[in-house]
Amino acid sequence: MQLTGRTSWSESRGPEAFAGRDSLELLGDLMFRPQALASMELIRLDRRPLKKQVGLDEERRFFSANELVMNRGLAEVADGYRARRKADAKARPTPDEKAALETQESLGLFMMFADGMPLAIVPNEADPAFLRASATISDPGAGDVQAALAALGAAWGTPDALDAAKGLASIIDASPAYTDVTKSRVAQEVFYNDHGPWKWAAIASGLSLLALLFGWLTRWKPAYVGAGLLIAWAVGEQLLGLGLRISILGRAPVSNTYEALLWMGLVAVAVGLVGQVLSRKSWYLAGGMAASMIAMLFAMLVPLADQTNTLPAVLRSNYWLILHVLTIVASYGALLLAAVLGHVYLIRNVLMRRPDSDQQSRVIVQVYRVMQLGLVLLTIGTILGGVWAADSWGRFWGWDPKETWSLISIIVYFALIHARYVGWLRDTGLAVASIIGFMAIVWTFYGVNYVMASGLHSYGFGSGGEVYVAAWAGVEALFVGACLLVARSQRTRRTAPSPTTSGASALATAP
Repeated sequence: MQLTGRTSWSESRGPEAFAGRDSLELLGDLMFRPQALASMELIRLDRRPLKKQVGLDEERRFFSANELVMNRGLAEVADGYRARRKADAKARPTPDEKAALETQESLGLFMMFADGMPLAIVPNEADPAFLRASATISDPGAGDVQAALAALGAAWGTPDALDAAKGLASIIDASPAYTDVTKSRVAQEVFYNDHGPWKWAAIASGLSLLALLFGWLTRWKPAYVGAGLLIAWAVGEQLLGLGLRISILGRAPVSNTYEALLWMGLVAVAVGLVGQVLSRKSWYLAGGMAASMIAMLFAMLVPLADQTNTLPAVLRSNYWLILHVLTIVASYGALLLAAVLGHVYLIRNVLMRRPDSDQQSRVIVQVYRVMQLGLVLLTIGTILGGVWAADSWGRFWGWDPKETWSLISIIVYFALIHARYVGWLRDTGLAVASIIGFMAIVWTFYGVNYVMASGLHSYGFGSGGEVYVAAWAGVEALFVGACLLVARSQRTRRTAPSPTTSGASALATAP
């Protein structure tokens, strides 16, 4: 996936299908016969302006390693950014430069395979990190695996390849470092990847929302029973996925964007469940399921390489990882739920003009309560982050972009909640504020890491997704604007005197 430039593949639309091979066969070709793939159109480049600039066919999406190596224009674009970066450490790549750098990264990975790049596949007794081996080179202690790989390479493409592969597997299995614990983790990871708990959780969440909507429209009780079963399935899959990642990784699963989004969705469900138990006639649970599904869908857009990254040194403390990161991301989950409930209010109470029948279960009250919870968690998490920073970096606060925007988000939510408390924000205003406030959270969570990409929190940096986030922000702006216009017209109609009242007043005041 990293080689071809795609962030995700389906079984029928991946490099395996494109190359006419399954994933293991393609890996074997990269390891043992890279020259045969050098002329295959395998590396993806979508940026049309860049292709036009460097003389590549704009209509094509995949290119071979050979033609990319020979393209001087592509190298010049990437080298131009590197020169600017050398002169100015804060220089940011243009979209064309970014695409050129990513393409060169994929090309470099292909070249590493061609040069016999060793793979970390050998269990290590002295260290949790696996030893590396290839057909031509290996780490100390992995010589037998290197020999087995060489034999597999010699037999590759012949009927003897299967026996050579079995020999390689038996050597790894017989390693004294391949303990029962390691075997268990490998088995769990294979099951995790094959089963895909987050995929099924997203499906179950979507089906539960449809069942709840159907029950709400028809008042058919079996629909609510079905929704309850689907919710239980969705939550079970999420807990399974979370438990497997904790067991496999041996840490709290919140070290990257992918894991943070999954934890965010699970927190939204948990808050929704608690809220629903405390207030039966509420939208907490439905909002929690919707928030969870949104978080999981966005997590699926995260590239595979960013889902399984090595834990940075600064995060190798389960104590602070649990205290600070879990708390901060939990606040994001609560505030996401508040934003979803804000949407529920605007759609139901403003666009559909359906008033709440029970004052205690008013949707806007639920929005307000979840915003309060989210603000408390956000404040506590930010303070804990400062304590961790003092322990790791020797200072509590340094106006790092992540720290600064966390403080801005706290101030935004304090201002919104205070405005509601003193009566400056009415119901529609608070619903809109829950969405606007969450936009500040999105910038703190995504914008600082993926757009600004500067500061000490470099372990969270990434790239991609700008189009999706910008599209979301644009749709939200249009939605909020439409709701405000409808609410304003409704107020105008309520305050305008009716013709009957005007006529009666005129008669009463006539001389």
